[in-house]
Amino acid sequence: MKPQLAKSIYKDCKDRGYVEHNGILYPPAQAAALNLNQPTKKKKRVITLKTGWTDDERNIRNKAAQKDMFMTLMLKELSLDVWPEFFFTTERLYRLDYAIPEFKIGVEVDGGTWSKEKSGHSSGTGLARDREKSSLLSSLGWSLIRVEPKELISDYTINLIKTTISNKKII
Repeated sequence: MKPQLAKSIYKDCKDRGYVEHNGILYPPAQAAALNLNQPTKKKKRVITLKTGWTDDERNIRNKAAQKDMFMTLMLKELSLDVWPEFFFTTERLYRLDYAIPEFKIGVEVDGGTWSKEKSGHSSGTGLARDREKSSLLSSLGWSLIRVEPKELISDYTINLIKTTISNKKII
């Protein structure tokens, strides 16, 4: 038998669940009857650094994966480093749509406000979750700016961020 053919037959058998024991391949049912099932290898658990700040690996991953017009605008107009989908705490899995950690400013884009269905943020549980998130942000010293999608890339939002920064510098 050619080595190439033997390898493909062996691979096909393994793919179909055959178990190898002492150099012999056993069909799955026979391997189970003979108690030859191989123990499954445990995957190594990856421990992710979760700090709720710029060294949080989740935030670093989100920042590396996303670059959009709002982030570009903030960098160009205000020289601000904006982080998307920012985990601001380790207490809950809350994320800010955008964060400026340097000044502890969060920007939330409230989509679906005018939809007819009760979904996401406009449902009772969504409103309660948003209220809890806002309270937690405030207790941690963050300022929150809420805008609609059409307002995100506008002078209105830029001016809100400028004003918030200047108010934080005074305090």
